[in-house]
Amino acid sequence: MVHKRRWLYVISGFLAGILLFTVIPLERASIPGNGQAIANMSYADEVYVKKLLSLESQIRLEKSKVQKLEERFEQLESKKPYLVVNSSKNIIRLVVDGTTVIKSKCSTGSYILLKASGQREWLFRTPKGKFRVTVKFKNPHWYKPDWAYLEEGKPIPSIYSPKRYIPNVLGDYALGFGDGYLVHGTLYKRFLGLPVTHGCVRLGDEDMQAVFNTLTHGSKIYIY
Repeated sequence: MVHKRRWLYVISGFLAGILLFTVIPLERASIPGNGQAIANMSYADEVYVKKLLSLESQIRLEKSKVQKLEERFEQLESKKPYLVVNSSKNIIRLVVDGTTVIKSKCSTGSYILLKASGQREWLFRTPKGKFRVTVKFKNPHWYKPDWAYLEEGKPIPSIYSPKRYIPNVLGDYALGFGDGYLVHGTLYKRFLGLPVTHGCVRLGDEDMQAVFNTLTHGSKIYIY
């Protein structure tokens, strides 16, 4: 939303510049204020003045459009706190009341492809798009999926096996945003800022606590 607003300001400035450069020649030409005076001008001057007046009208129209777009963006912008994840640069921003209160490193998907027998495969990517917080966990346990056992070269237990539930690997807090993906803490703080995860978004302890305490069920998470 912030970037879109900046583009609107650029457009407004551009239109104002055009208006400035049209006003100057108008003043030099001493544009008459009524139709009779225009009729007394030469044909070339009359055409020139009419074009400038038409351009002024177009500028006013474009400014009106820009204002309406700004108002529309104001309506679309989330009024509640939200999280933005830049998966290319591995940076998160926590936004409250339109202000970024936290900007910090994170870790996102590695894009490594793991293949197994029977045509099973997993691409470790962080999904992109607009999501919402669906669940919040304190002291979360990690449900160890099949691919984790394959990576370790270990036999895969039953899906109901209690061995799959691993404590103390996701930090103190976690937020679910659908399809098993989480924003959570990490033991591997030295990797923050790098694409090393299996799809989840990892944060440092302090950042994760702040995000957990700020976002609620239904809060938006933007990932790009």
